[in-house]
Amino acid sequence: MKTYGLLGRRLLHSLSPEIHRELGNFRYDLFQVEPDNLDAFFAKKEFSAINVTFPYKKDVIKYCDKITDNAKKIGSVDMIYTDENGDLVGDNCEFDAFVYMINKCGIDVKNKKVLIVGTGNNSITIKAVAESLGAAEIITASQTGEVNYNNLYQHSDVNIIINTTTAGMYPNNGEKILDLSRFTNLCGVLELIYNPRRTRLICDAEDLEIPNSDGLSMLVAQAYLTEIKFGRIPPDEELMKATYKTMSDRRKNIIFVGMPGTGKTTIAKVIAAKLGRPCIDIDRLIEIQAGVPLSTIFVAYGEKYYRDLETKTLKKITQNGGQVIAVDSAAVLRPENQYYLRQNGYIVWLSRPIDELKHNGIYLARNRKVLETIFEERTPIYKFLSDIKIDVTDNAETTVTEIITTMNIKENPSVI
Repeated sequence: MKTYGLLGRRLLHSLSPEIHRELGNFRYDLFQVEPDNLDAFFAKKEFSAINVTFPYKKDVIKYCDKITDNAKKIGSVDMIYTDENGDLVGDNCEFDAFVYMINKCGIDVKNKKVLIVGTGNNSITIKAVAESLGAAEIITASQTGEVNYNNLYQHSDVNIIINTTTAGMYPNNGEKILDLSRFTNLCGVLELIYNPRRTRLICDAEDLEIPNSDGLSMLVAQAYLTEIKFGRIPPDEELMKATYKTMSDRRKNIIFVGMPGTGKTTIAKVIAAKLGRPCIDIDRLIEIQAGVPLSTIFVAYGEKYYRDLETKTLKKITQNGGQVIAVDSAAVLRPENQYYLRQNGYIVWLSRPIDELKHNGIYLARNRKVLETIFEERTPIYKFLSDIKIDVTDNAETTVTEIITTMNIKENPSVI
């Protein structure tokens, strides 16, 4: 039986098997091998073709009978297959995958000054791509290099920043090593990380309205090019686009924000059932964890204690994707919560006139002055955070249908 898969050292969180299934429902295994066992792995040769990831992209070169020009140019191998003569061929598709990623987000590298952050294997590929696309100047920064994280702002005139480090990658969500506001000529920010969906760097780029991309499109393009090279699918760019959308949608949390009484919890439950996703009400989860009602937490410990619990819970829950989450209307007030909601979230702002806000069937308008104050304080934040705004009606099914249609996502996907 022909076997295909991914060779690496730590692969438990790899998305590759899922992506390859979407590209054709083929078996794709994970070969998790320690460095001391590489010789034995290649001696057995119990594979038809494999991809190679960290930390073996250079180590595997010695096991290949032939190296393609592309792999030679980059100096590393990310795929190995057997040719018609039975020889092991080392190849590299990262170059073309990164070109696809750049083109997809509409960033033009030609005649631009490019800053590449990091000097690992990926940075070699990125530099080769930037050169091929006509970059005017390429600067590489590292922790201890001539250009490092302390003095890189001397290049504040760079046009494009490409992060090839793991800063901000799960489980170190929220970490960043750059302050984008200090770069005055930016027209593009690229991040090879795809978990979380939005790193701090990507959020900062969005806030500054700079074109940007995370690394998921590159990962999908690599898998697509691999399947073609392995001879398992014919070229079909629409399949690659559809696979990217499916993977992107699947990893998003659908998060509901809005004023008290807009029906966030109710709508979250309905849409979660339709999509086959877990539904998490942050308030209810905190109650379960604390073992007492929210009212008791507020009375006994005060609001700050509750808000600290809320932040801690959001930080943990939103690191994962594929969930439907309802949050308290005031959760958006803390800046750190705003990032936690955004990192893997597709944020839906549920809007309703103040006179129509109600809780447990009781209209809240009798506290209109309080509601107006809350509305004025929080509306700009809801607007800033949200991917879409939905005007809520009394019919939850109608509201949910509008959300699903607007997001263009599939109901009841087979894999979440």
